Amino acid sequence: MKNFKVSRIITHDTTFHADEVFAVALLKICGFHEVPVIRTRRKEILEDALLDPTAFVIDVGGSYNPGMLNFDHHQDTSLPSAAGLIWKMMNYCFHDDLIPHFDAFFAAIDAVDTNRDNIYELLHTLPEGFRNASSIISGFNRDVTDPQEQKEQFNDAVNVAMMILQNEHHSAIEHVRSEKEYADREILPNGVAVFKTFNTIWKKKDDHTFAVMPHANGWQIQSRDTALAVVPENVSECEGFIFRHGSGFMATVKDFEVAVEFARSILTEDPELPFNY
Repeated sequence: MKNFKVSRIITHDTTFHADEVFAVALLKICGFHEVPVIRTRRKEILEDALLDPTAFVIDVGGSYNPGMLNFDHHQDTSLPSAAGLIWKMMNYCFHDDLIPHFDAFFAAIDAVDTNRDNIYELLHTLPEGFRNASSIISGFNRDVTDPQEQKEQFNDAVNVAMMILQNEHHSAIEHVRSEKEYADREILPNGVAVFKTFNTIWKKKDDHTFAVMPHANGWQIQSRDTALAVVPENVSECEGFIFRHGSGFMATVKDFEVAVEFARSILTEDPELPFNY
């Protein structure tokens, strides 16, 4: 179904949620930007749309039938949210290397929308000011008795969701690139990793306490976790020293050779390596 005609996208009115907002945003990103979006629960409109193979019916209508572009999940608790259903159909729009990243992203939207694995209990344990993609999108709701205002807010929410998906696309590309370059890293005798390009995943690997990589102002020495170790203060004595963050999580110097030489001098806590505290 990579090439098919779509005449309209229908979802429910009043309060909107992240699942139908991200579903609509994904369809727009995948080429249906100009297709009109209708928000309604009017029975006659839904009945007609459910029988129209050119009309997406999302998060409403009581039917899950991809062949007819019907994507409601409320009638079957085993289904993911509307966002997950649309993602399952439209993931061909993304390169295969990026699909695992978006699988995880949409699984998170599904979990919040359907309270999968009792996620609400987990969310209640987080700081009061914590926000996730679902709560940010829900925050666009206003007066549900004012259809025009809600329509405008829904459109704003979809535009923000599109930007979030674009950011996720960038993150996914960077993750794939960083994974490939991680394998080519240089490892100094004391265990410090050296990257010739900025790497976004090295901290998640838990293989190194420190790393060296390029920065806009030169070369940066980073700590994986300041609870484990900080970049020593004497980095300020290096030639071409630029900045050390007060927390010690990173410092920047101008030249690559200077950054690497300083990194070689950092002691490690790994008993298998040559240097110890």
